[in-house]
Amino acid sequence: MKKSSQVLLPKVYTSGPLNLHAFLLLISGDMKRWTLVAALGTGLLFIACRKKDKVEDIASFQETSEDYARVEREQNYLGNVTDNQGENAGNRRVAGVDTTLLPPCAQVSYDSVQRLLTIDFGPTNCLCRDGVYRRGKVRIRFSGPRWYQAGARAYITTDSFFVNDNQHIVEKILFHVGLNAAGERIIRDTVVSHRFITPNGTVQWSAVREFRQTQGQNTWMRWDDIWFIGGGAQGTSRRGNPFTTQITDSLKLVGSCEFGHPVKGIWQLSTQNRTVILNYDPYNNQACDRVASIQVNNGNPVNITLR
Repeated sequence: MKKSSQVLLPKVYTSGPLNLHAFLLLISGDMKRWTLVAALGTGLLFIACRKKDKVEDIASFQETSEDYARVEREQNYLGNVTDNQGENAGNRRVAGVDTTLLPPCAQVSYDSVQRLLTIDFGPTNCLCRDGVYRRGKVRIRFSGPRWYQAGARAYITTDSFFVNDNQHIVEKILFHVGLNAAGERIIRDTVVSHRFITPNGTVQWSAVREFRQTQGQNTWMRWDDIWFIGGGAQGTSRRGNPFTTQITDSLKLVGSCEFGHPVKGIWQLSTQNRTVILNYDPYNNQACDRVASIQVNNGNPVNITLR
């Protein structure tokens, strides 16, 4: 029996002889359908990737913001204890500890010849009044006029200093400018270097800031102190990404707030072609808490809890 020379297609297409024009139309239609399916799949994959990238971006910037806030808090703490301990015998609490600020496990000594103040938190973790564990030493060497007088300087360094088991290596200089026309104390803070070492990388930080004390100038207690901070900083994150920051709304520190974080104020951080805004007072009530918000590239603010 002579074999047919016809090319047969599956019944889904035709049961008769092949029509070339019809075949091309069928193939063309299938290609369009598959192209549409592929395009939809690619689009969905792209959207999913964009959502994943967005989540990862927020997590990365949240990490950077929290690290920055932790460095900021520790810088404020070191400045606070230096100013509170001071160098004048009438205000310095050398006979043991200043129980309004330092915990009983911290020991204070002062060498009047070298003008060297040492705060020793001991070799094991010492629970401080802001809920943070510290160990190691902070050394403050004074120069120029005695501290509290205009022109006085305090050179601050750390020695095996750990905060919540993360090492902080600090070198900074406080310069007591004096009183402004309104009677407010002005202290210029130059952070030469602050390295915050975590298990996942090291934060590098340097800054020039200005502290302005509006209340509590005439008492040795810190509980009635109110400070406003301005200035900027720069450095690299624990992931190695460079950043710069600028305080756009003065940070307000209240001495009676044990957490040590500002109760209000905003700083803006620029990194990786992104702008991150951290607001210490997202509820606009100046509460003494650890709640802040971050906003990446004008997106929706996300509340975070500072450590």
